[in-house]
Amino acid sequence: MLIFFGMIFMSLKIKNWWLIQNFFFFFFFFMYFKMPMFSYFLNISYLFGMDMFSYLMFMLGIWIISLVYISSVNFKMFYYLYFNFLMFFFILIFYFCFFSNNFIMFYIFYEINLIPVIILIYGWGYQYERFKAGFYLFMYMIFYSLPFFSCILNFNKFFFIFMYYLDYLNMMNIYCYYFLMMIFLVKMPLFMFHIWLPKAHVEAPIAGSMILAGIMLKLGGFGIFHILMLIFKINLKLNFFFISLCLLGMLFLSLFCFFQSDLKILIAYSSVVHMGLVIIGLLTLNNWGYCGALTLMFGHGLCSSGLFCLSNICYIRFKSRSIFLNKGLINIFPYLSFWWFLLCSSNMSFPPSLNLFGELFLLVSLMVWLDYYYYFYLLIMILMFLYSLYLYLYTQYGKLFFNMNYLIYINLSEYLMLFLHWFPLNLIFLILELFV
Repeated sequence: MLIFFGMIFMSLKIKNWWLIQNFFFFFFFFMYFKMPMFSYFLNISYLFGMDMFSYLMFMLGIWIISLVYISSVNFKMFYYLYFNFLMFFFILIFYFCFFSNNFIMFYIFYEINLIPVIILIYGWGYQYERFKAGFYLFMYMIFYSLPFFSCILNFNKFFFIFMYYLDYLNMMNIYCYYFLMMIFLVKMPLFMFHIWLPKAHVEAPIAGSMILAGIMLKLGGFGIFHILMLIFKINLKLNFFFISLCLLGMLFLSLFCFFQSDLKILIAYSSVVHMGLVIIGLLTLNNWGYCGALTLMFGHGLCSSGLFCLSNICYIRFKSRSIFLNKGLINIFPYLSFWWFLLCSSNMSFPPSLNLFGELFLLVSLMVWLDYYYYFYLLIMILMFLYSLYLYLYTQYGKLFFNMNYLIYINLSEYLMLFLHWFPLNLIFLILELFV
């Protein structure tokens, strides 16, 4: 591991963009051979440990970082040394977040990950509004981080330990439960705390959008998974409020997607809806919910990142993300329209994508938890299908906007990037036992 990090650090000054990307692909296949065969912790120590949940999330992070280099070829002309350092820093943060067993270490790197995201938004963002978006992101995350930190310091005061896989927190009060949960629910994000996400996605470059949608939101789900292992008794009394809020929020945001004209905002709100499903699966506290949440997080990381790449391809050619200007694309780029169809169908949970299996697991989990709630869930799934269909039809069909340059072709590397998003998303169902 240290040898690889040293290679990446030495390669920061290498001007060959593809060589650095291949380093990340090599690291992905290196980590593939360290796959844990069981779901409990492996290589456990006082600081680090690995289970299937953390392993899959870390592998997803490496894969997304590798694809970021394909989508961000234009960045190699603008401060590429700083960009390479940020990508290396992201991998280091993901490693310490997903494999740490210590509350303090997890909290430190959980908050440090704000720094490279804000640098990406400020340094490579598109408009002046990026400063406002970065401020929203920073304030939403920091506001709930200090209460969380005070709670874990109290753990050490009473229990003399910071390791979060030991069951000793079942006699907590409602305030401590709220402080522990909200730092992760804001990151997901939960409805009514989601305002920072569309702003960050709109102002972030394609690398920032891919990392935010592909892996940063999953840190919240990972934290909830481990926190609920410790506070499950009090969660049985309070999860009804959060599940009801998630269902109501997903219903409103699904309807809100039909009124969006910006491609990035529509995809961002779609991410909030999918993360609401993950929150519901985790809070139901059963194996179906855990398996569905893990499956949907992995599938959403690939699907949402691919949709952001498609919107960026259109933005580079047409200099606009408006759904009213990006119309009739099937007449200009028929092959690209094929990838729009594949990724939009995966977003609407068309088989055999991982999103379908994850949502089926979550449906069973919600039926087991409270039988009549699954009617709301089915309605939300129908709305998710409809706004994904709306996204595809309104971009691929309609009257062309004739003031655009149609002669700009699609690079082969961009097709490769879309394929590397779609292929694992629809073929991993063959080894679905990884998530179950």
